[in-house]
Amino acid sequence: MNIPSDLARRVLDAIPDAIAVVDLEGRIVGWAGSAPDLYGRPAEEVLGRQVGAEFPELLRTDTRELTTLGGAERLDTVLRVGEQRQPVAATAAPVRDERGRLLGVVTLARPMGDWLDPVERAGRPRREWHRQLGTLVRELVERAGRDPGSMDVSEDLARVLVAQAHELVPSSECMLCVVPRERQDSMQVLAGSGRLGDLVGRQWPVTNTLIGRALTEGRAIETTRLQELSGQRRVLAACGLVAGRMVPLWSSRPLPDGRRALGVLAFLRPTRAYFTPYERRLIDEFARLVSLSLQRAELLRSSHEAADRLKTGVNVAEELARSLNPAEVMARLVKLAARAASAERVTLLEVEGDEAEVVGAYDESGRPTPEGRRFPVRALVSGEEPIVERALRDRRPRICGAYRVPGHLPSEWGQVGPRHTLVLPLALNGAATGALLVTRMRDRPFRRDDAATLQLVGNVAALMIRNARLVANAQEASRARSDFLNMAGHELRTPLTVIKGYLSMLGDGSLGEPPPELQQRIDLLASKAEELSTLIDDLLFTSRLESGRLPAHAMRLDLLVAVREAARRAEPRVQLMGGELLVETARCPLTVKADPEHVARVLDNLINNALTYRRPDQRAWVRIRTGVEDGMAVVSVEDRGRGVPAEMRERIFERFVRGDDASGGAPGTGLGLYICRQLAARHGGRLELDWSVPGEGSRFSLRLPLVTS
Repeated sequence: MNIPSDLARRVLDAIPDAIAVVDLEGRIVGWAGSAPDLYGRPAEEVLGRQVGAEFPELLRTDTRELTTLGGAERLDTVLRVGEQRQPVAATAAPVRDERGRLLGVVTLARPMGDWLDPVERAGRPRREWHRQLGTLVRELVERAGRDPGSMDVSEDLARVLVAQAHELVPSSECMLCVVPRERQDSMQVLAGSGRLGDLVGRQWPVTNTLIGRALTEGRAIETTRLQELSGQRRVLAACGLVAGRMVPLWSSRPLPDGRRALGVLAFLRPTRAYFTPYERRLIDEFARLVSLSLQRAELLRSSHEAADRLKTGVNVAEELARSLNPAEVMARLVKLAARAASAERVTLLEVEGDEAEVVGAYDESGRPTPEGRRFPVRALVSGEEPIVERALRDRRPRICGAYRVPGHLPSEWGQVGPRHTLVLPLALNGAATGALLVTRMRDRPFRRDDAATLQLVGNVAALMIRNARLVANAQEASRARSDFLNMAGHELRTPLTVIKGYLSMLGDGSLGEPPPELQQRIDLLASKAEELSTLIDDLLFTSRLESGRLPAHAMRLDLLVAVREAARRAEPRVQLMGGELLVETARCPLTVKADPEHVARVLDNLINNALTYRRPDQRAWVRIRTGVEDGMAVVSVEDRGRGVPAEMRERIFERFVRGDDASGGAPGTGLGLYICRQLAARHGGRLELDWSVPGEGSRFSLRLPLVTS
């Protein structure tokens, strides 16, 4: 039956819905019903215009899909129109002629005021999506309670989320793609349900793909022309998937590595049919839950990695502190840096001015390393960029590709296959001292986390290398000083022996009786020669002590016997000075294991110091006591002499340090207490200044371990 056109027009105008008809060219060719009132546009302003310009929300992927629905038979959606963004329920369906040929699309729309929304129209309660999502959230919480680790690792978490998503929309397969930290220009399929499970692990580029478009545009994309637009037609055709909705996943705040785009959650189906508004609501709300879950997992992983970096820094410090040899420190450093960064090659450069020298290198494959090679800092480039020079100038790491040093390093140390380099400047006190070149031979780029880890290594390394070199220099200086003292002592001893011999012969009359007026002078010369001999002995003893050439013959020794013999040796000097020497010893033996000569030297030195540093207004007074403290045998030497100033109480045990104000011009080298403390330490004991009061006296104590059996 043919209906007159004017009757058809009246029928359309009588329909309460807003009617819009779009032809295959995307032009609006019909505008009837309540369309002028609902959209606020009369027909003469709209007819003939492109629908994409009038209704951009309908333009899901391209104009062709908008005018054909991509082969789908229906599209239910919600639009927002007017300045007030009033929600409008719209249904689009294809229009065909009597032969079934597609002519365009007709859309019916009406306000969502008192009219049932699409969710209710589908026969579901309005709040059912809350209950359905709540059930999924409860299951996730219960799973986390049973196995907390499943919510911490992204791969495990992805499988859980995809399984839940598939239950949410059973008519679709679900796929979760994430943006890897290493390659943020691509996405990796982390989990997939059903047919999509075979795609797990595959990398898809962000550019020229539909999932990449959803990510970069930051909006959900739904299409029934999935294969034609996806950029992965063969893959999706093999899975038999033709329609889908892709929702971008975003972090609410930047992650520690700078990312906000986390990935895409895709729901794909084998039929050319759009999702219902209810399904879209479920998908979009679930995508928010997935975003929060991934964000939590990434933040948790970042916190674990930060803890691991700190642990790495501590471990590196411990490893490097095991040696103070600069060569060993550098050899350990390059290996530790390779292990910390999962790298196959590390080169340590020392920089002086515009020159760099390879002072350490490690290659996992065992290739020859270029230690000792020197080259201009600017010569080491990646592309055309002088990467080491830039890193040293900016005082921050640089991440780049392969590097080369034309004509300065072996060819095998240049580019070999795909690799990535991280240049870490080593600086101390604001001054650049060198750089680490950390290289991966496989195609795995470095990340900012790698740079952060290596910075901890580098900070420790720069300090440890500096300290090792300072110690090495100090040891070299100490060896040179010891060698000089040893040589000087030996060279002085020979002429001194001759001098002492002739003085002895002059004094005993072997060369004839000296004139009376010269006897006193001969005795003075003999006394000074003896002092000089003592000084030389101290120098030689110190030299042997520091070089490790001093022999020690430890044996069981009763300290009480050693104390009595020391007092007997000091008695003549005490009597000559008119002083007093008291000895208060324990009744039981104090048995220690020590060299008797070394113990005697310590006791003689303490007693002689007590006599030497007496106050000029009083006679010498010394008291020796023995006892036991905390399993240690103790010999204390107390005097009423000049005392030691507070600021000198530790320094007097150093080499060549004397309490000059208290010495009263007494002869000495300042080596006595240093030698005594070293001897005590060699026997597992201590020599300490227990107390001292300037002008009142001091007490020094020798403590040695007791031998109980």
